[in-house]
Amino acid sequence: MSGPPREDGDEFADYVRARQEQLVRAAYLVCGDVTLADDVTQDAFGALLGQWRRLRDEDPDTFVRRRLYRAAMLRRVGRSDGTGAGPGLPPELAALTRRQRALAVLLRYEERGEVEAAEVLGLSRASLRRQLPPVTRDVLVDAASLVPDRDYVDRARLAAGRRRRRAWRGWAGSVAAGLVLVAAVVALPDGAGRTVVPRPTATPSASGSVGATSAWDGSTFALLGTLAQVGPSEEQLARLPSVDDLTRGQLALSEVLSFGPRTRMRTLSEIGASSAPVRAVLLRHESDGFRAVLVRPTLDDPFVLVDTLPLVANVDEAGRVTAPLEVTAVAEDRRHVVFLQPGRVVVLDAYTGELRTHPVADRHLDQAGWTPTSVIAWSDTARWRVDRVTGQVHRLSLSSFPGPQRITVEGGENVRISTFDDKGSNMATRGGPGVLSDVWGSTFTGPGGRLATGGFLGRDAALAANQRRPERLFQGVLALPGTEGGADGVADGGAPRLLIAPLSEGVSVGCCEVLGWAYRDEVLVRWRTTELLSWNATTGALLRVATLPGRDGSAPGTPAATVALAP
Repeated sequence: MSGPPREDGDEFADYVRARQEQLVRAAYLVCGDVTLADDVTQDAFGALLGQWRRLRDEDPDTFVRRRLYRAAMLRRVGRSDGTGAGPGLPPELAALTRRQRALAVLLRYEERGEVEAAEVLGLSRASLRRQLPPVTRDVLVDAASLVPDRDYVDRARLAAGRRRRRAWRGWAGSVAAGLVLVAAVVALPDGAGRTVVPRPTATPSASGSVGATSAWDGSTFALLGTLAQVGPSEEQLARLPSVDDLTRGQLALSEVLSFGPRTRMRTLSEIGASSAPVRAVLLRHESDGFRAVLVRPTLDDPFVLVDTLPLVANVDEAGRVTAPLEVTAVAEDRRHVVFLQPGRVVVLDAYTGELRTHPVADRHLDQAGWTPTSVIAWSDTARWRVDRVTGQVHRLSLSSFPGPQRITVEGGENVRISTFDDKGSNMATRGGPGVLSDVWGSTFTGPGGRLATGGFLGRDAALAANQRRPERLFQGVLALPGTEGGADGVADGGAPRLLIAPLSEGVSVGCCEVLGWAYRDEVLVRWRTTELLSWNATTGALLRVATLPGRDGSAPGTPAATVALAP
């Protein structure tokens, strides 16, 4: 869970740089498009990084070539003639199918043997020989010379991180060693307006007897330059105090951000024009996909069904299903909401009900966020900026981000904080505490430039934390102080803080998720799926805010798990 050690990262970098020039040229010869070749090369190295410990001493070459060649043969760039050949390929190559070019590239450009080529492409040797076209190596070498040199080490690490985050967003949640996290379903409405609250169950003590649940201990301890604390167990959640009425009114969040299949909802068409702000967005399962549900507490009926926008699930390049709603879907004006669909970005104006659809040349969109001037949406292989005024769509570099800041981990356990401008371009990068091996979910920027995200503890941090509190501590939430200093010159927010989830060893992802900031100090955290907590990143105090939808069930009328809160 703590990621590869630093020496592994150096070894991986050496491997990539020894092969990147040849492989990106091979990808171009197969697909005929420089941009697509660049994308599939990055993706192949990113996939390899995720398996590096296992494959480095076995056969990484076959693995990375299999990924690269098959993606180059299958992934499209918008052509309708079936070859996918772009400008620059000589006629004798452009006339071939991608499979024929792949055979020629493996055997004559890369000079691989028939056994290896057959394994990479999944063909028999007899089939390979029958389909090999009469193309010379000189033709292939001349065509490949058009491809510019690129360094894929850092880009492979970004791609590997995106793959892990996608697994989390899809609620992969695989469980090891018999550890099962049971989502607590608390205070769900039953359609008749009543609220059903299950009683807390007693838990076995260390001796096996059943006793009372202990209260949460929020004490802190020093951990590699941060102040760390262990968060509440599932049994301790029910004993946390709730936010007071004044705070709840200011947050504009009810005690239950969920609904039942018979919960009364007016539709957006019925309401018509309304300036009621959107405080949250959920999804409701339908027989043909999803409908969005806007939470607008200032209306008599806070749940508003967006009946004008049928939604389907998204599917990424690896075939994984993701929701059409991201946790960063609501703009700061609490009026506009973005939804992702295959090949298009849809923006809803909740005040007028207007829908604006922006086609993009990407059917695998799975993330999006807002800047003051645009929406930035992306998949594993491409990023796009949609201008909020003109609606024009521009393709961006893979390093672009909706910002304003983002926490990443590079080279094992090096936390980095990047700053972005209004168009998503990186302006500066600084270091952070070396306590994480990877991050997931979105980075949220709060008042004074404070930051928060979810992540896996690094190897050293996990060892130190479990020596102090042996509760299988391997993931949690990191909050960092802002860049704006106070009167005493101390950065806003003081020391970095960690809220670590107990019993998170062996769990792939999903113990906790940052959903935003409330006020100056409060981070809104989704804890154990169904609890929305307010974590004070200065004092460490935890309060219950609301009950969220669980992950179980997809019957029509029931809520999906994804929740987006307004900034």
